[in-house]
Amino acid sequence: MKVSNPLTIIAIFAGVAETLATVALVKLPLEIQSVFVYFVMAFPMAIVLLFFFVLYFKNIVLYAPSDFDDQNHYLQANNLKEKVGNQMNEIFAAINKRGAKLSQEDLDRAKSELEKTITKETMPARMVDILDTIDKGQYSARRIAHELGLAPSTVITYLMRLENDGLIEKDSNNIWKLRT
Repeated sequence: MKVSNPLTIIAIFAGVAETLATVALVKLPLEIQSVFVYFVMAFPMAIVLLFFFVLYFKNIVLYAPSDFDDQNHYLQANNLKEKVGNQMNEIFAAINKRGAKLSQEDLDRAKSELEKTITKETMPARMVDILDTIDKGQYSARRIAHELGLAPSTVITYLMRLENDGLIEKDSNNIWKLRT
C-alpha cells in the first residue's frame, strides 16, 4: 500500500490512535476509564476540527505532488514559481543596491535556471531517471527504454513531457539531448 497523500496519513493516524485508545480503555482501572472515555471521544473531534481549519485556511498542503497529473499543476496550485521569482527579484535588488549591478538578462537567466531546478525536483522519479540517462550522453527513446527497463511507450510519454518543460530536445535523427 503506497501512502503518499497527506489525507491518507491523517486518516491512518486517526484510525490507529482510536483503535489503540479503545484497546487501552478496556485495560485501564475503572476510576481512570471514566476520564479516558472523554479523551477517546474528544480526540477525533479535535482532529476533525484541526482538519477543517487546515482545509479552510491552507488546503494546498493536503495534496502531494503525486496527486496531480502533471507536476506543473502542483507548482501552479502552490504558486511556487511566482514566489521564487519574487524572492529572486528581492535578492537581486539587494545585490544591485550594494553596487554589484546585474542586468535584466542575468536576472532572467537565473530565474530560468531556478524554474528548471524546481521542475526537476518535483517531477516523478522515472522522469528524473530519464534526465539522468540523457545527461550521460545522447540517446534514442528505444535505447533509454532499454537502459531503464521501461516500456518504450512510457519513455516516449515522459520524453514528450520533458520536451514540453523545455528540459530536453530531439534532433533530426530522433536522438534526445539536454537543452542548454
